[in-house]
Amino acid sequence: MYVLAKQAIYDKRGNVAFWEVFVQDATTGKYPEDIDPLKATTIAVDLLVELGAYRVGEGKIVFVNVPAIFLEASMFDLLSPEYVGIELVENKNITTQTYNAIELLLKRGFKFCIDDFGFERIDYLPLLSKAHFVKIDIKNSPYNWEELKEVIAIVKSLKKSVIAKNIETEEDYKRAKEYGFDYFQGSYLSPPTLVKDTRTISYFKSTILELYKALTEGDMKRIVSVLERDVGAAYKLLKFANSALFPRVKKLSSLEEAVVYLGFDNIAKFAIVLALSEMFAKGDERKYLERALYRACLAEKLAEIYSPNLKAKAHTVGLFSLSQEIFGQRPENLTLELGLDKDIVEAFEKKDTELGFILSLVELLEDTQNPEILDKIARILKTSPDVVKSIIESAKKESMAITQELA
Repeated sequence: MYVLAKQAIYDKRGNVAFWEVFVQDATTGKYPEDIDPLKATTIAVDLLVELGAYRVGEGKIVFVNVPAIFLEASMFDLLSPEYVGIELVENKNITTQTYNAIELLLKRGFKFCIDDFGFERIDYLPLLSKAHFVKIDIKNSPYNWEELKEVIAIVKSLKKSVIAKNIETEEDYKRAKEYGFDYFQGSYLSPPTLVKDTRTISYFKSTILELYKALTEGDMKRIVSVLERDVGAAYKLLKFANSALFPRVKKLSSLEEAVVYLGFDNIAKFAIVLALSEMFAKGDERKYLERALYRACLAEKLAEIYSPNLKAKAHTVGLFSLSQEIFGQRPENLTLELGLDKDIVEAFEKKDTELGFILSLVELLEDTQNPEILDKIARILKTSPDVVKSIIESAKKESMAITQELA
């Protein structure tokens, strides 16, 4: 399993100046040998969007390792330059498009750092003028200490700050300070710490295609409809809407409110992240997603005859009712984290509310054909057992049709 880790970068006074985030193998604590750098970057960016860069970096800039070619994607549109920096790695085959992408990101205010810098690396030199920082691995540098001192002096004369990485001992730290480094990173100062395991949220593959179609047509209602069918995509969108990029006062009561609040441009950016994260449902995960969709359809149909004004909220409650199984989080905690309104949170807290009652009906009816239960629920809803049966069958057919369409 992979984890997202972060490590502090300190200034000369010993204060945390920045953070670096990167993917590690959970067992070895090292960079996974079997993962493509583009995939590692996608995971890191995806989780920064989900968790919020401000929270991960505790208000400091968080540097993400990024192959230069990755900058041509639009993934950084979802991240604030106030809290995110770009650490360029593997800078081979840089194209005109890459340079243009860097220029755009610089104009937006992103800070750039060149990793494993050395003047013998010809591919780095064209990027040096654009960088704010360069990072040098003091354990694997091609220079001896005296040569390194000259390199640092040249780089600093170009108005670039220099970061010493891989500081493992007190001697490393003292020498790095003596030789003029501005910032310091390594296990001697602080080891990497866990941010989150990368068990990210699954969703149906065709959701992306449906979302793009709806965006192309400018159809807001269809965007909502697509997201309401897919608990994984809905979760990611609500996390995005609840991030520090979008401060708001009012709690969201439905996916429709979140979509309207974000607007087409931000939904399009969200769709890009969804496409690049490449994590689609399979196996048991798919079964939970299908079951969550069935619950959402059932909750909405029950609300239609019990309390029609709660249809949208009932759908949301049904959709997230299996969050423990899908996300590993209790529903009441997850809905608080997503910034959903009080009615939805209280339904999961089992409080005596209309939404809470609808959720309890869903849990009772999900797998039962017990005539006594059907009869009791029918009396509460002031309808007949046959109507209750038809609601169950209708919810099953609707959710099955949707999952087949999204397969």
